[in-house]
Amino acid sequence: MEPIAFVAASAEEAVAQIRARLGPEAVVLHVRPLPANGLARLWQKPMIEVLAHRPQTPPGEAAPVSQALEEFRQRLDQIEQQVKTPPGKAEAGTVLLPEFTAEVAELDTNGWRLGEVLQKTGLQPLYAQRVLDQVRRRHGDNAPASLREEIGLARAFLAAAWRPAQASPAHSLHAVIGPSGSGKTTCLCKWLTQAALVEGRLARVWRLDGATANMAESLTVYCEILHVPSERSWVTGGGNIAEDIGFIDLPGVDWRKAEAIQELAGRFRQFGAPRLHLALNGAYDISVTLAQVRAFAPLPVEDLIITHLDEEPRWGKLWNLVLGGHLPLRYLSTGQNIPGDICTASAEAILDHQFPVSRGVEKLVATNQRKAL
Repeated sequence: MEPIAFVAASAEEAVAQIRARLGPEAVVLHVRPLPANGLARLWQKPMIEVLAHRPQTPPGEAAPVSQALEEFRQRLDQIEQQVKTPPGKAEAGTVLLPEFTAEVAELDTNGWRLGEVLQKTGLQPLYAQRVLDQVRRRHGDNAPASLREEIGLARAFLAAAWRPAQASPAHSLHAVIGPSGSGKTTCLCKWLTQAALVEGRLARVWRLDGATANMAESLTVYCEILHVPSERSWVTGGGNIAEDIGFIDLPGVDWRKAEAIQELAGRFRQFGAPRLHLALNGAYDISVTLAQVRAFAPLPVEDLIITHLDEEPRWGKLWNLVLGGHLPLRYLSTGQNIPGDICTASAEAILDHQFPVSRGVEKLVATNQRKAL
């Protein structure tokens, strides 16, 4: 079926039109704002245009409902649970030691198996050796009898090395930046939803153009659903905002071009001093991720947001950022669902995904953690 354009004054009206004409199996293809023309813009509310169609499905087979706005509403009542539950956490009662096939470098192990395990879960040899050396220094050269005990010692060391991100104070302005395709706008939407619905904060969003146009119309739609003001131009002076929290969204930049980073730095001078958060694709090879961190170093980035972790089983690679960088991690994101698929970054969230353990070994791990500390 050919796509049909629906024009409405709000997301709710668009949903009603689409459902009435195309039914519950409708699929949204595109959403864009339609500002009023001429003098009418002074009193008319901007309209939105939604492009949708009804996919053809074999008889007897129900088409999946992929209408983004409807899914958003259906998930609002689950927001608190989704925000508080770390994604990817293993269920109690399972024992899942690493079984990755990644190639490992030869380390100075002295009979310890921990170094190889750490590399297979994503640590580079340099940091795997550092963790192993620190664990051996605290425990002694002789390795414990079981691999789980070695992992328990490593968990204790890594947990102690964790540095949490700073809390977000009242009347704070935030900008989520990153390379194109890093998922930064999606994460901004997730963060905005948490701030507005869970924390009850008064928010405002600026969707601004950069060196290229900002085409993230979905951000404007989400703001409308949340009744959060969304601006297309910067109108406040000195970065001072009346709301509890503000968010700036800019197009992604080519991190390989120094001039693009410099242009972005110059653009932020007009916003006062917003708090910058760098969003990076966690499914990329860690060497690329570290190179991107270095590329954005000229900017006063405060912390990192790691995305696409649903595509990466080796969460241990995140320790390369913790041990080798100067930036803490703020959020871990595992998918496109808004709200949901995001949690506050913590050592526990990473370690539980890196080394899932059962209730039967939790006591052993806790004992080894106390000994190591």
